[in-house]
Amino acid sequence: MSNNESAITLFNGKSGLEVLVPRQIAENKKERALPASYNGMMICIVGIKTTAGRFLPVSHEGDSNETYIDKVELLGTRRVEFIARKQKGIERRAHMRLFRDLTEQTIVDQPWQDSFRAWFGRECEIPNDLCTLCWNDSLFGSLVAGKGATFSRVRYFDSYSLESVDDCVAMLGSEEGMAIGNTVGENLSEKRGDASLHYYEYVKAGTHFPFITIIENATLLDLAGLLQATKMADVHGYGKYSTNHGKFATEVLAVAAGMPHFSVLDMLAWGGSGLGELRSHFDPAKPQVKFDAITGGEAPSVYQPSAFDALAGTLSSQFKLYASELSKEITRKK
Repeated sequence: MSNNESAITLFNGKSGLEVLVPRQIAENKKERALPASYNGMMICIVGIKTTAGRFLPVSHEGDSNETYIDKVELLGTRRVEFIARKQKGIERRAHMRLFRDLTEQTIVDQPWQDSFRAWFGRECEIPNDLCTLCWNDSLFGSLVAGKGATFSRVRYFDSYSLESVDDCVAMLGSEEGMAIGNTVGENLSEKRGDASLHYYEYVKAGTHFPFITIIENATLLDLAGLLQATKMADVHGYGKYSTNHGKFATEVLAVAAGMPHFSVLDMLAWGGSGLGELRSHFDPAKPQVKFDAITGGEAPSVYQPSAFDALAGTLSSQFKLYASELSKEITRKK
């Protein structure tokens, strides 16, 4: 059996799609909910996100004439902060586009809205009104506290730049610092000053952000979908002005069926000796990291890049199984 086949068998054999199919709460009632049972599967994705262009990872509302990057002191280095909420928000949006496209590819004779209405019994109103029944809602939940944020199965961790702020941020006083003319309402008879310029910082291309993402009560469909959605999010862009800025290249270093025995801070420490040193901890020939299985002991893991592509490549077949299970449940209720 090849490494790719072993990786797919590893996750496919332990992750049933039944946890994603809504069931009736009680007889003679229309209300439905996802089953309360858990399959005990936890999947961890670890890697490095590298900026492919200008990036503004802001988590605040700046003043009218400035946009500055959040910075934090960690392990003796001042770093750029890339908060989990921003990562999750962009990847959830990409995942929803993927979900709708897959639905129309699978149910070819009707638009995705009709399929969703039949499967989940209501209109899709992402992100304003979550149904809490569909694949996307179940995986990501809400970004708003008190509105389904806690029930999501995917867990993101804040990330920080390997590089120092001085090396990776174009700041107001640096040569790369930007100032955009703001001539709306400007008095052209006066010399230009702060009131007529909009200043902003940005993270430079080539900056590295190690990341860890965990999926609880996971299925192979979840893993394949998140790997594919990440590719879409990289092209869309993260952060402010994401339509033009914040493009990324994501490198997956490991996928494991368990919890990481290390943190993002450890990855930053390893990266302090160079990107090669960080990657060496995930060397397929002799990995230096460990993952803990939920039931104890060391969790099985994969490190080969081709295996990650193979896992992502199962998306279409897994989604067809998911759609089939949803349709069966509708038939069973009738």
